[in-house]
Amino acid sequence: MPRSGASWVPNVEYYFIKPNDEKNPGKANYLVFPHDKGLTCEAAEEYYDEIGFYDYIHPLSKTKILKAQHPGWEMSQQGIHAQRGVSCADCHMPYKQEGGVKFSDHQIQSPLAKIDRTCQTCHRQNAEVLRQNVYERQEKCNEVRTRAEQELARAHFETKFIIDKGATEAELAPIQALLRKSQWRWDYAIASHGATFHAPQEVIRLLSHSVDYAQQARLLIARVAAKHGHTDAIPVPDYSTKAKAQNTLNDNKKRFLQEIEPKWIEEARKKGKLIEI
Repeated sequence: MPRSGASWVPNVEYYFIKPNDEKNPGKANYLVFPHDKGLTCEAAEEYYDEIGFYDYIHPLSKTKILKAQHPGWEMSQQGIHAQRGVSCADCHMPYKQEGGVKFSDHQIQSPLAKIDRTCQTCHRQNAEVLRQNVYERQEKCNEVRTRAEQELARAHFETKFIIDKGATEAELAPIQALLRKSQWRWDYAIASHGATFHAPQEVIRLLSHSVDYAQQARLLIARVAAKHGHTDAIPVPDYSTKAKAQNTLNDNKKRFLQEIEPKWIEEARKKGKLIEI
C-alpha cells in the first residue's frame, strides 16, 4: 500500500463556512483550516487573531479562548522524525511479512508495541533502552505541563478576583491577551496526539512559553488588584486534587441552583415564557 505522510486529522475547526459567504464564494461548505500562515502554533494563532476568532469565553477570566483541535500532525512536523522523512505509517503501520508477502500492518497502534519493526529499523539500541527514552521524554514534558497548568489556573482565578473588584475593560485587556496566548500554547502542546514523542523539544518550548505568559498576566493582575485596594495575596479555591476541584464546582452548582435559577424562572414567568407542567 502507499505509505502516507499523515494519518491524523490536523488541527481544524469543527465548522464550515457556508456557500456565498464573502470568505467562501463557492457552492459547497468550506472546512476551516488555520494553515494559511504555516503549521506552527504561532502561525495558527496569527491566523485566528487576524479574523478575530475564538472558540469560547472563559467563565472565570472572560478571556476569548482558542481551543486546539488535536494538532497531532502539525506537531509531528516539528519533530526530528518528520524532518528526516519518517512517515506516520512507518511507525504506526510498520511492515510485516507473511510467507513471501510484505505489507503494512493495519493494526494501528503505538510504535512501542512492535519496537523490533518500528524503532529498531533505524536505531540500534536494545528495545528497553528505546522504550525508556520515550518514557523519559514524556515525564520531562509532563513536568513542565504541570507547572503551566498551575500558573494558568491561578491566573484565571485571580482575573475573576479583580473583575469582581471592579477592574475595567482597559485594565483587563492586556491580561486577557496574555491568558489567551498562555492557554493556546498549553492546549496546543497537550491536545496533540503523541507530541511528547513526536516533538518533545517543541512541547517543552510551548509549555515554557505558556508558563511565561501566565506569569506575566499574574504580575499585571497583582498591579490591578493593588489599584483597587487589594495588596495581599489573591485567594483562590483549593483545586490541588480532583476531589477538591469538584467541591468547588459543586459549590458553584449549588449557588446556581439556589440563587440564579430561581431568578431566571421568575423572569420567564413574568414574561409569559415559562411553560409550567
